[in-house]
Amino acid sequence: MKKNDSLFIKMIFLIMGIFFALGSLALYLINSSNLVLYKIILSIILIISFCLGIFILITAIVLIHVFKKKDIGNFEKVYLNKSIRYVYLGILNLANLLNIDKNKIRGVFAQINNRVVLSTRVKIEPEYILVLLPHCIQKSSCPHKVTTNIENCKKCGQCNIDNILKLKEKYNVNVFVSTGGTLARKIIKENNPKGIIAVACERDLSAGIMDVRKIPVVGVLNERPQGPCINTRVSVDKIEDSIRYLLGKE
Repeated sequence: MKKNDSLFIKMIFLIMGIFFALGSLALYLINSSNLVLYKIILSIILIISFCLGIFILITAIVLIHVFKKKDIGNFEKVYLNKSIRYVYLGILNLANLLNIDKNKIRGVFAQINNRVVLSTRVKIEPEYILVLLPHCIQKSSCPHKVTTNIENCKKCGQCNIDNILKLKEKYNVNVFVSTGGTLARKIIKENNPKGIIAVACERDLSAGIMDVRKIPVVGVLNERPQGPCINTRVSVDKIEDSIRYLLGKE
């Protein structure tokens, strides 16, 4: 298990411990009080706390199993597809309170999402596949802006846009460059894709996955040799592998 995966699991167990501790406290207070209404309220807190604790414990067990093996079973896939978003929000908030690097949590969430998505066999026609790129992937000094039309690229080879355009031509998929979440949502709404390949940093990628619920999203983390939001790079091979998967060729 990777270091960040272990951190993710530890955070889950910490949240579970908080709920069980809250439930135990409620149980103690129930036994030390004679007020009926007070006991009813505490009993509700007790039930909710222990139910959430058990739910999070099951999630942790499923994730440990997933992290340790290559393939995901149907139960794990369905369970994580329904539960991981809620657990992720709790972990992210806890990480914020504990001053833990949230990008570590976001990266693991994106990885889990990919494992779930890629465990499902799909076959999508190329015109319904959308590759969504961040604007920072284009060289910042380039005068030929591609946010309105990626075909404005002059294919000079100084950024990844050139090679991604070759994938567009090779597989006949849709490729757009977005300046942010609002434009990305607009692009998705207008193109109505059945599968999305999103390239972004941990924060934007996890936010995008959370926004899109009914469409499979394969996330590809970008590379930031010059820091965030400027002249970023991406593995074109990973994008191609993702395209081939959505086409049903992998």
